[in-house]
Amino acid sequence: MSKQALAAGILRWTGFGAMQRLLFARRRVSIVVYHDPEPETLREHLAWYAKRYSFTTLDAVANALETGRWGDLPPYPLVVTFDDGHKENAKLAPIFREFGVRPTVYLCSQVVGTTRPYWWKTPAADSIGVESLKRVPDGERRRRLAEAGNDPDRETDSRQSLTWDEVLRLRDVVDYGAHTRTHPILLQCDDHRVTDEIALCKAELEEALGEPCRHFAFPNGDFSDREVDIIRRAGYRTARTIDPGWNGPNADPLRLKAVPVSDDASVDWLAVQVTGLTAWLRKRKGGADPMAPAASHGQPVPAA
Repeated sequence: MSKQALAAGILRWTGFGAMQRLLFARRRVSIVVYHDPEPETLREHLAWYAKRYSFTTLDAVANALETGRWGDLPPYPLVVTFDDGHKENAKLAPIFREFGVRPTVYLCSQVVGTTRPYWWKTPAADSIGVESLKRVPDGERRRRLAEAGNDPDRETDSRQSLTWDEVLRLRDVVDYGAHTRTHPILLQCDDHRVTDEIALCKAELEEALGEPCRHFAFPNGDFSDREVDIIRRAGYRTARTIDPGWNGPNADPLRLKAVPVSDDASVDWLAVQVTGLTAWLRKRKGGADPMAPAASHGQPVPAA
């Protein structure tokens, strides 16, 4: 029996998931993080959520935090988010309508609408090592990728992201947030680049969408007080981390906690992940999923 199957079985047998929802999720906001799930997998996930949670939006959460009217949120409030703006997200609109969920999709403003690659999804990043690239200064990361044949600032022959036409067509079922211009690791950037990545992303998205951009998500979940201060000055209402946990009425709106969910998770494994246990263990172990199958250990959780 795999570690995942064993964990899912223990969860069902002990009732830990139901107890966790009652104790922590009933009056606190759960935020789940996806990247590029297959439509049928997402349908199964949303059906599971719909029986246990009430879908809400980041704007509703921001309103509750700003006004103090936490009771305006439904019981077991859940926000669904997607990072990056992957092209296959365009196929998910019918499922959002089916379940009445309005997710937030965080876009990289200089990747969406282009054929620039997501840098961690390139042969160069795979050969160098994605995790090692996250730990070097931003200029060195870009130089190494370019020297290995995948300059992240240059267009390629095929796209990985949504087009702007697709982004605009999805507006009736999704809200959009900012995920920086090019998805660097912000802690590895100098002050000038961090400010550009955060503030110019907001301005570029607002120009393209013709509406305010209110929400931000940290690439890879990495941030410090410097980034939070820039986000505050840029005028965002919320910023979402991938620090595991739930968000109550006293939550910092610029440090919202969330739980990453594997795009290909079975429903049983989803039930384990939404408890926050695997995210907490991953954080303690420096990013590796302690219960991932051995063959996937070389493939880290996508850069969020």
